[in-house]
Amino acid sequence: MENLIIEKLQKSDLKEAIGIYDDNHNLKTNYERLFREYDKIYSNPDYLNIVVKIEGKIVGMASVVVNHDIVEELRPFLTVWNLGVHKDYRRKKIGKAMLDYIYAYAKELDCAFIALMLKGISYSSKVL
Repeated sequence: MENLIIEKLQKSDLKEAIGIYDDNHNLKTNYERLFREYDKIYSNPDYLNIVVKIEGKIVGMASVVVNHDIVEELRPFLTVWNLGVHKDYRRKKIGKAMLDYIYAYAKELDCAFIALMLKGISYSSKVL
């Protein structure tokens, strides 16, 4: 999709980005607490929260956590949470673009696999 930008979530993006997840799941995030916790969460290098923007509007988001394995070759793996696309932008391959971005990040970190956690569903795939 043209004009699609994927970047790290900024504090100024929080309400708009989290609103996508809340709307998709009929939830209400505690924004007051989120803003208090933001610096602790987002300064941790093992957390990557991304947003997808089209013409400055946030249309997708995902939370990625780097997990450090303690068995075999001790390769890290990624867990993807809160993946969501704004309802007006679905079926435009935005989710695929986010997963491609996350896959490239996993390869960069030499991850063994990626685990995708969606509400009620989990899936994992090896990173080659």
